[in-house]
Order: sequence, then structure tokens, then C-alpha cells
Amino acid sequence: MKNLFVLPVLAFGLLVGTQNMNAQEVASSETTEVAPVQDKYIDLAVENLPQKVIDAVAKDFAGASIEKAGAKEDASEFKLILKQGEKEMEVYCDADGNWITKD
Repeated sequence: MKNLFVLPVLAFGLLVGTQNMNAQEVASSETTEVAPVQDKYIDLAVENLPQKVIDAVAKDFAGASIEKAGAKEDASEFKLILKQGEKEMEVYCDADGNWITKD
């Protein structure tokens, strides 16, 4: 008879104990993660690039073709994927065709 009383009390104690433990884990794991600010580029058709950018590619990367292009929302900076032979590279330039170095 004693065992019939102890078993439900023990089960209830384990149930309540694990519920409390889960609640504490959730509360303690709520930390704010700060993601690094990344430059967002909007896809852009190659034919919509400013002429100065196209001229800079032709001058400094002779024989390369522009495979993909992206621009910041304010069109102050462009991200270009160039292909020269089998080599593919990612370069950045401003609206005046000046190259930008990204670290």
C-alpha cells in the first residue's frame, strides 16, 4: 500500500522538477546576439551599370566580362563578379569607377 502512494508522488515530483528546469534553461539562454553589419547589395542588370564603372572594368581588367552586378540602395557602391578566362573575381567600385578594397 505504501508503494502505491510513493510512486505517484515521485512521478509528480519528477514532472514538476523537469518543468522548472526547462523554464530556467529558456530564461537563461535568452541572450541578444549582435550580428555584424553587412553591406546589402541589390541585384542589378549589367546593362544598368553606370558608364564610368563599365569603362573602369574595360581599362583595368582588359578581357574580363561582368558576370553579375549588385548595387547598394543609394547606388554609391557596386559589387561586380568578373570572369577573365577561367578566373572569377569579386571587385567593388564606386559610382565614379574608383576601385574599393574590402577587408
